[in-house]
Amino acid sequence: MSGSSAFLGWDIGGVNTKAARIETELGGSALRSLSLPYEVQWEPQALGARLLSVAQQLGATPTDSHAVTMTAELSQAFRTKREGVGFVLDALESAFPPDRLHVYTVDGRFVSPREARAAPITVAASNWAATANWVAQSVPTCVLMDIGTTSTDLIPIVEGRTVAHGHTDPERLLTGELVYTGALRTPAEAVARRVPLWDREAALSAEGFALIGDAYLWLGRLGPADYTCPTPDSRPATPEFAGERLARVVCADRDMLDDSAIDAIALALATAQVRTIAEALRRLCRSRPEITTAVVTGLGDFIAAEAARAVGLTVIPLSERMGDAARTAPAAAVAWLLRQSLNGAA
Repeated sequence: MSGSSAFLGWDIGGVNTKAARIETELGGSALRSLSLPYEVQWEPQALGARLLSVAQQLGATPTDSHAVTMTAELSQAFRTKREGVGFVLDALESAFPPDRLHVYTVDGRFVSPREARAAPITVAASNWAATANWVAQSVPTCVLMDIGTTSTDLIPIVEGRTVAHGHTDPERLLTGELVYTGALRTPAEAVARRVPLWDREAALSAEGFALIGDAYLWLGRLGPADYTCPTPDSRPATPEFAGERLARVVCADRDMLDDSAIDAIALALATAQVRTIAEALRRLCRSRPEITTAVVTGLGDFIAAEAARAVGLTVIPLSERMGDAARTAPAAAVAWLLRQSLNGAA
């Protein structure tokens, strides 16, 4: 592998494509990042063009080296992970020189696209490994908590080494290192079974009326610009319409429920989600008592921080070390790891 002065990291998901570009200049490095909402399921053939557009927006050149992680293989656009991995690699090779592509594996190696095709499970859902291995260099013992739009990663790091028990998504669900709840896309009825209503508790309808993002939008913890997926009712991502969607989870409407009733529903959902994540985190910490610190990142870093404090951990926001690129942490991390791998740079 030859050295390069610019490195483009990718985190190609089924609903978001994230990228970060590191460019060496005057002995230092400049980092730019970008996140693009894009659902592979509905427009799969556009992926190559979308990747090229993101790269151009970040100022990429044909000589850039590309570091790749992905989770898009889980999209319902594909019947198997093998098919999904191959599709993502096809799109990358249509957009960039294949010899510039370096695909990250869950065990922390870079492989060629040809090697990735031959062993697709080793590169599927590899984004958590990139972030964890990068964090391990600066916070040698901690738990990485990355809460994105859809799911939560809880990755134990001990003495500078990632010590996750699971590698594939099913394994990580079994170990509790993957908690399938996120800051935006999770349906309300998947977060809690019951919420307060008129001094009692009501069961939630299972109709997909609202997302957890509606609760955080109503509470002011997320802004309209953070709501990057379609709303369940196709109405705007505003607190007003979020309140209407939340009312429907108990089969009501805003004529029937005042602001205080919506407050109670939103807070109950937020509290239930924090409790779920804290329970998984507590189980992890019982098996790793040396971990006393949580590094939090992602769209839902505020949720991660609340869950970590509930378990008694010290919280370090990854944004303190990565700046705004913490919102695209796996892409930035894998770009740094490739820079180190090719150039031996710290």
